[in-house]
Amino acid sequence: MVDPEKRINQMTFTLGQVWREMRVSCPHPDILLAWKEGSLEKGPSSYLDFHVNEAECPVCQAVIEDLERRGKDAAEESALLEDLRESLLSSTRTFLRDQKK
Repeated sequence: MVDPEKRINQMTFTLGQVWREMRVSCPHPDILLAWKEGSLEKGPSSYLDFHVNEAECPVCQAVIEDLERRGKDAAEESALLEDLRESLLSSTRTFLRDQKK
């Protein structure tokens, strides 16, 4: 038979543990992105300042890092595509000019 005190200790949890495990206070990544871009109203922005910076939510911090990395990757990809576009336009102009001659 299981000791009743041991059973109670196994079932003891805190509200904080439940919130962290279930991520009740973590916002959607789109809201975190809006917060990082500074486009949230004062109330939600203040909450996220607390949640991410003061409470140091590891899940939200990881999401933000991922969003920032994706943003940098997208910017780099966009720059590469623009370079490719310019190169194609230039070579096409040269080709068409040569065809006229």
